[in-house]
Amino acid sequence: MFRIFAETAVRELPRGIPLRISGGCGLNCDWNAEWADLGHFSDVFVPPCANDTGSAIGTAVDAQTTLTGTPHIDWNVYGGLDFVRDQVPDPTRWSHRSLDHDALSTALSAGRVVAWVQGRWEIGPRALGNRSLLADAFSAASKDRLNEIKQREDYRPIAPCARVEDLATAFDRDFEDPYMLYFRRVRDTRLKAVTHVDGSARVQTVSEKSNAALHRLLGAVAAQRGTGVLCNTSLNFNGHGFINRTSDLVAYCEARDMSDMVIGQDWYQRIEGATLRRRGTARGGEHRAVPRRRRG
Repeated sequence: MFRIFAETAVRELPRGIPLRISGGCGLNCDWNAEWADLGHFSDVFVPPCANDTGSAIGTAVDAQTTLTGTPHIDWNVYGGLDFVRDQVPDPTRWSHRSLDHDALSTALSAGRVVAWVQGRWEIGPRALGNRSLLADAFSAASKDRLNEIKQREDYRPIAPCARVEDLATAFDRDFEDPYMLYFRRVRDTRLKAVTHVDGSARVQTVSEKSNAALHRLLGAVAAQRGTGVLCNTSLNFNGHGFINRTSDLVAYCEARDMSDMVIGQDWYQRIEGATLRRRGTARGGEHRAVPRRRRG
């Protein structure tokens, strides 16, 4: 199917123009890589909301063009809602400390999974370091633990986030991909949790400019492990949008036996032996995560 699209594009479109991809096929990382490798276009850009989640932005741009004559907008991927601190985690079940990146890196290396919340949530269907579950990328057990937490099949791959400084040594290509939309081959054989059975990984590249908070944590990981890479998957209830309230976050972590939550600069750690709630939803049996379309 891709060859049909590519042959038509080469035949009908001038060489050297940029290609912008929209529609659900923009979430096909194999196709995105093939478009870039085709050599016909000067540049290939795929937005993080290539599928139907970007329709509202497109409609707004269309209206703006009609009303003002210009289609240009300022936006970034972290354009969702701010996190709502609607409660303080119960101090009898959760202790509090200020975020220490070195200590958190050590906890991740020890096998703990961290619910990581920073700023506004991401536009599009993929966690990019603001509503993420983070785990050690060097242990194969991390993949199984994350799939258990996400309540999905054990064969499902886990994507990595990586500092741009480590791309050339960890992977076969060092181009930046802050939206996690391309595949590349894994060079570092230690990255067992994020290497798919075919040797590939769908990497979110992280720079200080693209996500300063996550980049700093990856820097602490690099200082301890030699490479700044972590597992990164979305922090959400099954079939729903990113978790965006403290009450939902606490319910999620307690139901899935997670011991660490980071909200901004606040690090909450589960108190050993504390009685935890085992429901997977917030109070009243209903959670308030915003629904979104499931990706294929």
